[in-house]
Amino acid sequence: MANKQWKAAILVNKNMAKSIFSEDDLAFLSDFAEINPVAELPETMTAGFMEKALADADACITCWGTPGFTDELIAGAPKLRLIAHAAGSVKSLVPPSFWDTRCRITCNAPIIAEDVAQTVLALVMASLRGLWGFSKSTRRGEWSGGEASLFATRRLNGLQVGVVGGSHVGREVIKILKPFGCVIKLSDPYMSPLQAADLGVELIGLNDLIATSDVITLHTPAADDCRHIINKENAPLIKAGALFINTARGMLVDEDALIKELKTGRFFACIDVTDPEPPALDHPFRRLENVILTPHIAGGHTVNGRLMLGHNSIKEVYNYLNRGLISYEVRREMLEHMA
Repeated sequence: MANKQWKAAILVNKNMAKSIFSEDDLAFLSDFAEINPVAELPETMTAGFMEKALADADACITCWGTPGFTDELIAGAPKLRLIAHAAGSVKSLVPPSFWDTRCRITCNAPIIAEDVAQTVLALVMASLRGLWGFSKSTRRGEWSGGEASLFATRRLNGLQVGVVGGSHVGREVIKILKPFGCVIKLSDPYMSPLQAADLGVELIGLNDLIATSDVITLHTPAADDCRHIINKENAPLIKAGALFINTARGMLVDEDALIKELKTGRFFACIDVTDPEPPALDHPFRRLENVILTPHIAGGHTVNGRLMLGHNSIKEVYNYLNRGLISYEVRREMLEHMA
């Protein structure tokens, strides 16, 4: 081990390490770099542990539960060249001074986007087919499917789908929905018509999207200019029979405004994120019959999806230390438009 060229610090707690690293991937990492033993990782990652592990590290791997880096931690890691973040957002992981160092940082937002997009697809299909209601009614002893359902369910083909935000997730949602023959439109003030054309979608204004879409799904970043993009002015525009989905961030929605419209019963909502989280026990999202509320499960929380996060982070470390290449680098100018 002493003869290995590189040192990589694993800065995730013990349980997280078990969920994101396979034995084969850890063996690959330890084959080309000296690493701190996974068996000795703490139950809760601490700044003190990080300081010792980073002292002469060339790279490190972080994830959910890793404390944010401080100026002191970065100053105490003079050899550090790469932070491979196995989770998504890095906004709270590094201090402003980090961006003036030679160290670089990657994240797994594009991989997590695949998980989120599959969750969106599941919510769309289950909601359009009325599976939530049919499940409840059969538990009550009813049998109101088939001809008795009066053809109230819908297929995705031909429906208007509005994607709000051309983020990693937004683009993945577009990709996963296109084979179903729906008409997809996108609202994103930072995306050019040329980029939208490359995605095979049309750019339209937010209010027009809300008013014309059979399915509305939010995928904008948690940025100040996105706070309450769904609000008392445009929530009333949601059409009767529409499906509204938020798997992005709770702060994107003025919940009072959305709840007011949901209480009319004219559309259905799938809510995976709230502001704050968790919502109060008596929150309307928990009680309204036309709302499916899930506990922030959309991204990065599948068993095999988590293993992909560790796998990709190790690849990033290997490729950068040995070849100078990074696939999913985060740069300072990207932060404003990231989750």
